[in-house]
Amino acid sequence: MSAPLGRGHSAFSPPVRALILSLSLLLTLGAHAQLLDSIGMFLQEKPRLTVGLDSRGSFISNQNVRMLGVKVGLEHGGRVRYGIGYSFLRTPVEREQQVVENGLTRTVTTRVRLGYVTPFFSYAFYQRGPWEVSIPVQVGIGGGSLVYDDLEGRTQKLKRAFVFLYEPAMTVQYRFLKYFAVGGGLGYRLAFTNASLDESLNAPVYILGVRVFFGDVYKDLRGEEE
Repeated sequence: MSAPLGRGHSAFSPPVRALILSLSLLLTLGAHAQLLDSIGMFLQEKPRLTVGLDSRGSFISNQNVRMLGVKVGLEHGGRVRYGIGYSFLRTPVEREQQVVENGLTRTVTTRVRLGYVTPFFSYAFYQRGPWEVSIPVQVGIGGGSLVYDDLEGRTQKLKRAFVFLYEPAMTVQYRFLKYFAVGGGLGYRLAFTNASLDESLNAPVYILGVRVFFGDVYKDLRGEEE
């Protein structure tokens, strides 16, 4: 006779629960092992250089913002990509704050500055026809500051902080016209700082854009020359 389901109770005996937990762990480890084997297999293929622009939408304290960047890396077998880049906050994020200047308190307009180096890794776990689904992960290592213009028009830093970001995502891409692809994705940005910038940096990330396969263009052009 089964025990009733409820808070603090289980319908399974301890040995059964242990068996289920063990099977779940084995399946998880098996999936990870298969994933690592697949990545390792593609990493054995000859790499090619990739260069691209990175544009991501997100939010800072509920304000819609745009992050822009550039990335340089290597690609193996059209599946595994890794490299490094640099991203910065493109959208102005402004607030009114009071500062003390020359012994006087006045209200100024502060602006958020944010820039960071972005090591990244991406694995396309699904490719069929023109469709591709990838899991890109990037981290950001850099700094942020809160600045304003003083009475003489010079930019002053009100606050500054070291910033570490972690941005996992999932993207879907559709390739067309041989050299182009359109895609989009969703992710999340987790931010860690050593000091407050008076803004919330943790937020969803959305990716929309067009990709140009410059490597294929170059390969075809070189083939025509030969």
